[in-house]
Order: sequence, then C-alpha cells, then structure tokens
Amino acid sequence: MRTNLLAGSATDVAWLERSVTGERPERIELSQLPFTLGRNESCDYQIVSSRISRVHAEIVREAGVLKIRDLKSTNGTFVNGERIDQHCLVDGDLVVIADVQFCLRTNHDNVRNTVTQVMMRPEGAFSRKESSAADLLFAVRRLQESILHRSARICFHPVYDLVKNCCRAYEACVREDFPVHDRAAWQILQATECRLIQLMSQLHRLLAAEQLARLPNPSTLFLKLQPAEIGADSMPHSLSRLTALAGKTKIVVEIPESAVVDIPYFRDFLARLHELKIGVAYGGFTGSPIQLKAQASFAPDYLKLAPALARGLDKSTQRQQQMKALVEAARETNVQLIAVGIHSENEARVCRELGFRLAEGDYFNHAQADWSPDNSLQRA
Repeated sequence: MRTNLLAGSATDVAWLERSVTGERPERIELSQLPFTLGRNESCDYQIVSSRISRVHAEIVREAGVLKIRDLKSTNGTFVNGERIDQHCLVDGDLVVIADVQFCLRTNHDNVRNTVTQVMMRPEGAFSRKESSAADLLFAVRRLQESILHRSARICFHPVYDLVKNCCRAYEACVREDFPVHDRAAWQILQATECRLIQLMSQLHRLLAAEQLARLPNPSTLFLKLQPAEIGADSMPHSLSRLTALAGKTKIVVEIPESAVVDIPYFRDFLARLHELKIGVAYGGFTGSPIQLKAQASFAPDYLKLAPALARGLDKSTQRQQQMKALVEAARETNVQLIAVGIHSENEARVCRELGFRLAEGDYFNHAQADWSPDNSLQRA
C-alpha cells in the first residue's frame, strides 16, 4: 500500500537532493511512500551503478516519522556516516547509498539545528575531555553546511610566465578561515579520507571553473585532486563536466607526487584524462633528474616543484646547480617545470636565468592578493 503525500496538507512534504558535479542539485520528490531506491528499473528511483543492489533501500513513514531501511544490500546504507539497518530521518540528514549521496529536505518549519542551519560552537559548553570530540563534530557540521550552501571561498594564485612577464594560468585555492579550535579537527578529517572532504573538493573545483569561465580572455586553470580521488572511475567524467562548464579555459588537474605510482590503474587514469583533453600536473616534486627521467613513460604535462627547492635559491650555488639539472631533464622529457614558493624578486630572477619559464609564489600573489574573477570583471 502506498501513501500519497499532498503539498499544503498537514503532512510534511519531503524530498531528496542529489548533488551532481557541474549541474544543479537533482530534487527527488518523495511523493509516494514506501519509496524504493536501487539498480532495478522497477525502483521509484533507479541508480545505475554496480555498487548499488537491485533494490537497495526504501523510505517509509510510520506514525508520522520518516524512516529509511536498508534492504540487505551488499554495500550498505549510511546516515550521517554510520551504517544502518533502519533509521529515523530528519531534515538535513546525509544519506549515502553505496557511493551515491543524498540530503533529506523537508518543508517543516521546526528544523533541527543541523547542516541546514549554521551551527555556532558555544564557548565553554564542553569540558576538556569533551573538547576534542566536540571540535571534530562541529568541523564536520561546518563542512556539511559549506557543501549544502556552496559557501566555500575560492581564491586564485597566478602561475607567472617569467619570460613574457605576465600571468599564464591560475591555481584555484581555498581560503580556510577556520577558528583555531577547528583546525586540528579539520586536519584529522583530511587525513582520514573523509567522504565529505572529497565532496568539498568537488565543490571547490566547480566554483573555480564557474568563476574563471567568466573571464573575457580564456586562461588555464590548475585544480587539485585529493589522493583518495586518484584512479576513481567517476573522476574523469566529473572533470569532463568541468571542462564543459569552463568553456575555453584549459583544465589541468594536479596530482600529489606522493600519489604518483607506476602501476596499470594509474597509467589508465592518466590516459583517460588525456583523452578528455585534461592536462596533468604532478605537485610537490622533490626528486632528482634521474627520478624525473624515470617517469618519462607516464610523464605529466607540468611538474610543480616543492616550495623548499626555491627557498633561498638566490643564495645557494648548490641549489642552483640542482635546479639547473632539473630544467635540463625536463626538456628531455618534454615536461614544463613550475618553480613554486617564490618569495622575492631575486629568487624570480635566478629561476629565469636557470631556464625556468613558469613560477608561482607570494612574490606574484602580492599584487593580486584579493584578486578574483568577479573583481577582475568589475575592474574591466
């Protein structure tokens, strides 16, 4: 037996929001209950994925309360990060079915203090024992709020052309204005490959592509990937959506050097990116010319050096010889080197003399500390 929910009646109307990178969130009305989700065409909402069971989960209403039930699925149903068999749902709950995430929304006025409302951390409300757990909880909630409300603040660092003396590209970065007590919890989340961190990274890339696409003159946009995203089957498709959104802006994804491995799945990942005309950069390189040449068969388009290599470069003859050797090795492998962490005019000058074409750092950021595509358009 199905229950029809009528808008405007005393019964709350509920729906699921599914975020899709590069598109507006999909609204899935729970107009009839029970409401089933799964891989079968017979389900009320079909999810085409090998990780989804044929009839994976259902949403029901019992005694006026919405509940979600896992129907003995293989990969599980999760609510707010916890695997469940059955769970009472309220506005703002994050529901993950295998690898697909939804947010439950309702039209009820008495919404709980959760991701749909900004949560404030009451000072002195927790003892020292409770403080660490509370910090982590509030960091998660703030992260959820940012994702739902698209409230991330994006800034752009110029990648400078030392030869032509102009900006060649931009790297999208996030302004992380966290309170002091949130920073340790944020670092914990980043270290645990939290799914929310991956969703936040997707949001950052989406907002950056949207903003840079508004520039009158197309540029190149560097976007960072999280280590857990490397090799993910959905990532190339997600990035291809961004290329469509960015228009004529060239997209380059930056892969941490620690995630670069010479194994088949990584090579396949690179091949799929190149097929989609997406550039690749390895970030944080600290190796030798020998290591650079060893990567020749799966070399990136750009190789960003670790900032430590450029620090005090103008005062170290030994470092200059090391950087010169890297420049020569990069030419042999057809890789464009980017010197990172340039803080002074002298460091920029030495990089140019050593043969570097591209560089980034505080020295170039200074003139554009508050730059954003919106500001640039306003000035134009």
